[in-house]
Amino acid sequence: MNLFLLPFRNFTDFIKNISKEKRVFYPFSDNGKSHIIEYKPEQGINPDFTKIRTAENLRHFLFPSRDVVARFPVSFEFRANPVILMGVKNCDLRGIEVYDRVFLNWKPEDNIYKERRENTVIISADCPEPQDTCFCNFVGIKPFPEGISDLNITLVKSGYLIEVFSKKGQDLIDENKGLFIEVDNDSIQERERIRENAIKRLEGINQKKLKEKISELIEKADKNFIHSARDECVECYACLHSCPTCYCFLLSDYKRVDNIERIRTWDACYYASYARVGGGANPRSKIDERFWNRFQCKFNYFYQYEKFFACSGCGRCFVGCSAKIDIREILNKL
Repeated sequence: MNLFLLPFRNFTDFIKNISKEKRVFYPFSDNGKSHIIEYKPEQGINPDFTKIRTAENLRHFLFPSRDVVARFPVSFEFRANPVILMGVKNCDLRGIEVYDRVFLNWKPEDNIYKERRENTVIISADCPEPQDTCFCNFVGIKPFPEGISDLNITLVKSGYLIEVFSKKGQDLIDENKGLFIEVDNDSIQERERIRENAIKRLEGINQKKLKEKISELIEKADKNFIHSARDECVECYACLHSCPTCYCFLLSDYKRVDNIERIRTWDACYYASYARVGGGANPRSKIDERFWNRFQCKFNYFYQYEKFFACSGCGRCFVGCSAKIDIREILNKL
């Protein structure tokens, strides 16, 4: 393990240094909830790395809801602004892992996503206090990162215990080496205790495990079960727009004064028009079919290709759901 300790007294200097050439975003607590805000030197910084994931997901940073992806007939070249995202939880790293597979693991690569990804430094953080809405362990994720991010923070008594996962992360350490001190064994043991307690808490929250053949069960679910599961859905789409792993999009061309712009916007499989094709045919014209496609996508289709679920266990879907439909309850009933 490549570990460093950033004392509390040096944290502000570290933020000032890394924000000179990059925009820095971090989690800030307000009325018991965590939100993503941008660091402004004149406002200081008071991050909260102990709470669960922020109310907002990270899609907007790497896969915005509206994006210009091409212009015709003029040439189009995209350049991303360098960004540092701090305090990212492991459930949101799952979303980034999904995007990396979708946009970078298949040919052709998505050059716009790649440009943003390469210009984004991710500093993740342990999740020591899981809430009742958390179910990362249910879908095979731990409450602390072991990769994907560039650096990871664990808040201990002596400061911020930082683990390096990538060259981008090591470069940040090297550029600020005077701010870090050697990690003592007590801090390492404290981190292990914090992580063990987080795992135990999650095991108490999610006492049932995801069924071993969940993909097959979802594939074979009968229409009555699907209708019953969907019955209270009011099609508010909060589950899909808050999800950190949804990646569907729609391309539209718009005529401007001197060119044509191709715009990429988020799409969602609950939309009645989502599967509609030329001539008006729609293989998923019924809401039950669209509702269940979400489960198929997260736990069956994606798993067939990548061998992990496209669900992060963040709980945003049913926190935002108007009907409070808990995805765990549906999966447990299969």
